[in-house]
Amino acid sequence: MKKFTSIMLFMSIMFTLFAGVGQAAEISKVPRLFLEGVELKALTDPKIVDDRTLVPVRVLAEGLGYGISWDGVTETVTVENDTGTIKLMIGTNIALVKDHFVEMDTKAILENGTTLVPIRFIGEQFGLSFEWVAESMEVHMTKQLEETPETTEPGTTEPGTTEPGAEGTDPKEPGEEEQNSEQTSIISNIGYNGMDQILIFHTGELSIDRTLTLGDPLRAVFDFKDASFSEEIIGSFAGGEIKSMIEDHAFLNGFRYSLFQKSPSIARLVLDVKEDIAYKLDTEEGLTTITLMTAKDAVNEEGMKLPGEDKPPVVVDPNADKVYHIVIDAGHGGSDPGAPSVQGTREKVFNLNVALKVKALLEKEEQLQAHLTRSDDTFIALNDRVKFAEDLKADLFVSIHANSIDRANITGTETYYSRESSKGFANVMHKHMLEATGLPNRYVKQADFRVIKSTTMPAILLEAGYLSNATDAKAILSDATQNKIAAAIVAGIKEYLKLG
Repeated sequence: MKKFTSIMLFMSIMFTLFAGVGQAAEISKVPRLFLEGVELKALTDPKIVDDRTLVPVRVLAEGLGYGISWDGVTETVTVENDTGTIKLMIGTNIALVKDHFVEMDTKAILENGTTLVPIRFIGEQFGLSFEWVAESMEVHMTKQLEETPETTEPGTTEPGTTEPGAEGTDPKEPGEEEQNSEQTSIISNIGYNGMDQILIFHTGELSIDRTLTLGDPLRAVFDFKDASFSEEIIGSFAGGEIKSMIEDHAFLNGFRYSLFQKSPSIARLVLDVKEDIAYKLDTEEGLTTITLMTAKDAVNEEGMKLPGEDKPPVVVDPNADKVYHIVIDAGHGGSDPGAPSVQGTREKVFNLNVALKVKALLEKEEQLQAHLTRSDDTFIALNDRVKFAEDLKADLFVSIHANSIDRANITGTETYYSRESSKGFANVMHKHMLEATGLPNRYVKQADFRVIKSTTMPAILLEAGYLSNATDAKAILSDATQNKIAAAIVAGIKEYLKLG
């Protein structure tokens, strides 16, 4: 594949975090974003615009598996998901959501090539809930439980109060709304017994809605459904929560609790931990005890669970019977021959030969099913290759290529990824490719090649060697090396998917 410089407009949709008027300007640090405990990185830092905290949503969309496209003529960004599309036009506060026009509370704008929109709109459309950690300037996003929870932002004091001045809102005083909700439990105190137990004192029945583990910093989260706090506790919330530190414990740094959601009411307990933990829940009248131990010590302990699991933490492969669908994309083809080699063989021939060898090897794997974008010398448009993988809902996408440049001394193997969610796959595959080709290491690189940028599953593009270099061409055009490359691709796929 000929080297070229691709100048692409990096589209990032941004959204608001309900900052109160005048308060956002006081924030000097750049907020960090986390989705289900995984930090999201972006080329554009979060920033303050018109008293609102704005952050890139491109990494969010990619984390959720959504696609983003940009129409430079109409200046419209389109976000796609399984249920439809959202279109946002620069300079207007009207968005087209699943064929319906929706009014946003601020205009979409384009600033230095970045599209910005408000959080209230994104939160409603994408179904996320948000946790603001003021001390570390972190926004933690999780998939919404039932209804859209209202969340806090720096400067507010009560979880769930709405943005000041927002149309149609009626902020409540602490404890006012809880009197009208349908809780089955009121928590009067949460304490620590000095050993390995957290004690929750409450009236009524206390039941867990979900548990999960969040990272950086590591935390175990417990959400209790239809539960709230006594008016005394709610009146004591500082910054929306009560926090307790624990000193000199093997794996606990402390704990904190807050009213995570008002309607339906959800009380949240967060344990700040030093390593992964397991827990056991025991409930008697008026008291729920959470017994804790490290996950590695809990494997053989009866009744212990990992946060986020419904079963005791035994060593079980949850994907033992899963069949993974792998798209193998032989680059170029038909009227698009690809790069020429010094031997006269065109790149499209090499690409297809390797793809067919990979397919033959994958057919021997019970959990891997290969799908070729082309199985003969046929031209396939780039968008059609992407659509092929998306329609399959493929688990992985591997595009096979060989390189060429106008300098015959350039040699080596490269692996490309576009989206951050594909970087891990690229790193795993690259080491196998280096071993197979025996050529110099030209490293894992990031580029916006269409087939790896527009797909939503982990996707990589392999440049096995340089057809413009005599040594590289002789190596990768040999049948023996092509067999090694095919075996390396299968090995990389299996390692990344953690298949034996």
